[in-house]
Amino acid sequence: MKIFTHWSKKLLSALAAFAFFALPSFAKQIYLPIYGDDFYVEVPDDIASLVEEHLTEIQDALTENGITAEQVKTTMDTVNEEYEKLKTDYFATDTPYQTIVNGLNGFCDDLNDTLPNTQTLQNVWAESWIGMLIPNVKFGFGVNAGVATLDISNLLEVADALAIDTGDIRDFTENYDNKLVFPTVAADLRIGGIILPFDLGVSFVTFDTRDWNQIDSNIAPCAFDYFTLGGDLRWKLFNLGGKFFHVRGSLSGGGYYTKGGVEVSDDDIGAGANLDFRSTTLFAGFQMSAKALCFVPFVGGRLLFTKSSVDWEAKANWSKILEGASSAVTTPSGDVIDPIQIAIDNDILPTKFSGGSSSSWGVRPQLYGGLGIDLFIIDITVSGSYDFAKEILGGAVSVRFSI
Repeated sequence: MKIFTHWSKKLLSALAAFAFFALPSFAKQIYLPIYGDDFYVEVPDDIASLVEEHLTEIQDALTENGITAEQVKTTMDTVNEEYEKLKTDYFATDTPYQTIVNGLNGFCDDLNDTLPNTQTLQNVWAESWIGMLIPNVKFGFGVNAGVATLDISNLLEVADALAIDTGDIRDFTENYDNKLVFPTVAADLRIGGIILPFDLGVSFVTFDTRDWNQIDSNIAPCAFDYFTLGGDLRWKLFNLGGKFFHVRGSLSGGGYYTKGGVEVSDDDIGAGANLDFRSTTLFAGFQMSAKALCFVPFVGGRLLFTKSSVDWEAKANWSKILEGASSAVTTPSGDVIDPIQIAIDNDILPTKFSGGSSSSWGVRPQLYGGLGIDLFIIDITVSGSYDFAKEILGGAVSVRFSI
């Protein structure tokens, strides 16, 4: 912490962190032993951890500048009074710091829940087993577009605390309890087995919402980008019937890896948050399908073994948020200064902070099914899924060239 030559500036730069987020009723008392055994400063829960981290530096500054207990109390009263005006007129929340931290950590958990479901939407084929590559030459390739529900309530709270306008995405999700459909657009390929009765599929995704104007405008100021690579092997259990009427069943296993990011930002005020995520999903499952002429209904179940992690960074521009606010105070010596700006300039009021969340390997059951339409060399598949553990719905449509 920078040491000011004038005691009043140091006093208020030290105490502004105490008062800036003050609530009408204080939640925690911080002990300042330099003023005796019974001297406490009341601090809100919102920044108690920050004050405690800087407590030694604050006390050293107060001691070095010869600040008395009476002066501390007087200055606190003045700054708290000014803060009440700011809180009423300028803040979207009484606890902006904790709202940002808790909101981003909460959204990390929401993202960790949704990612495995976006992965398993890819490369879903209606036929439980497509056949042999030799001598029948069975293979197919195409594109798959899917969505899974993602709760963005926590992310919207973060944007509010950063004073970021979320009008577009709120309008887009207002009828869906602040749930967004997280999109995937994948290319996939599947080939039949050789000698042994299996088939092998692979899928690839690279997606950035900023490349899709309609999506980008609807979810502004948020943006998503990610990369996914995965594959699976399905082993035939049975194949009953002929070419146009048959019932098939298979066991499957595979895995997916996803890496990407989420951003919510406003360049006009210089504030925002960025999240980097990684997710690995392994799965084992069973699928059964029945073909009648060109229609192929199917149903299956999977056990997902998932592990995800998210790291985040946030930047708050308190000066812009409080632009136009009158926060000047007069010190006991008669100087008029702005304690909030002093706190910002000296990093007592943090403008950048970071955190993250990770999940250990967990097991989640998933049910999926749908309908395929076999139009000779064109296959169309509509599928849906439900994650019982996280109560997440997903759906996808695939169009493929297949022989």
